[in-house]
Amino acid sequence: MLKKIILPLLLILPFTAQAGLLGLDSQIKGDYNLETNKSTLTSQVGKTIGMYGLSVSADVDFNVMEFAYDGMDFKAEYDVLQLNNASVYVSSGLDTNWAMEDIKLGFEFNF
Repeated sequence: MLKKIILPLLLILPFTAQAGLLGLDSQIKGDYNLETNKSTLTSQVGKTIGMYGLSVSADVDFNVMEFAYDGMDFKAEYDVLQLNNASVYVSSGLDTNWAMEDIKLGFEFNF
């Protein structure tokens, strides 16, 4: 189980470092489901542009374990309070067949 997560992680880390040098945001997320004994390792690379409380981001998603493209995500977010702990957003994306995903309108509160 550990080999299945560590090996792909070591393979993707150099690409993540290159994304950081280019000014791109990157994230690697792994988890292991104890109920199904299945592990996942995903990666996102994208760009966020923010100004005056409004931020727009676009991310490309990858399944690292299967070396597969998982789609794209788009999000526009506005900070309601100047403390950056409450925001409203609209998000959508493209799936692996380049079809438009559902458009979601929501709010986020961090504490």
